[in-house]
Amino acid sequence: MSMGWSTAEDELRQELDPGERLLWAGQPRQGLRLQTSDFVMIPASLMWGGFAIAWEVMAFAIGAPIFFKLWGIPFVLVGLYNMVGRFFFDARSRARTFYGLTDRSLLLITGGRRRMVRRFDLTQLGPISLQEHGDGSGVLSFGALVTASAVSNPMAQQLIRMAGRNLNGGLPYLEVQEDVRGVYRRVRDAIEAAENARQAD
Repeated sequence: MSMGWSTAEDELRQELDPGERLLWAGQPRQGLRLQTSDFVMIPASLMWGGFAIAWEVMAFAIGAPIFFKLWGIPFVLVGLYNMVGRFFFDARSRARTFYGLTDRSLLLITGGRRRMVRRFDLTQLGPISLQEHGDGSGVLSFGALVTASAVSNPMAQQLIRMAGRNLNGGLPYLEVQEDVRGVYRRVRDAIEAAENARQAD
């Protein structure tokens, strides 16, 4: 759960308010990965990219007018991104994503140089949903969140991930890489404690 020397805890602690306690910190699974949607996306991207590259090669081989040579370049770039680039884009995005649970809020940090910090009051998160995988990893989502895994169209799934992995008003969507059920319990306990504290005030 690190990005160079900086751990998830280091990233989160600098965002805490005075007196705020960090209860849990984490990151999505790191590195390059394949997902279910890739079984459709990979063949489709190979077809797209292969056609676009063949077009460019043919255009240069036969000495086609400059318009035809330039016409294929954007299609080649899109094809290369879909075939290879998107895996590195996704890995880089996840490496710069940090989650934190405090006694007051849920924190979500994304980005590198253009760092974005989002803070969600625990009492305003709405219903919490748990999706657990066989290895103990999984997804926690809040409110009526529409996640990539809930969408059947592979291209739509990719667009959701590129948009920051969350929709519906920016509610958080957490990809927990280990013991998602334990994190789920911590979040529920923290929400209950925050609601009790608010009622007592």
